Amino acid sequence: MVENNLHAVSGPDTVDVSKRAAEVARAAHARAANVLKTQHRTYYFVLRLIVNDKQ
Repeated sequence: MVENNLHAVSGPDTVDVSKRAAEVARAAHARAANVLKTQHRTYYFVLRLIVNDKQ
């Protein structure tokens, strides 16, 4: 069973699959970076609100 799966993946489409996997990984990384950037901005925005409210 494992040999059949490996054989199926080692065809001529392997390069296309690898390229697509790399594209998906890059897109996921970009989305994660944007989420972290937004969370970072939100954290400091709220922190400034709290500090300014106490003054």
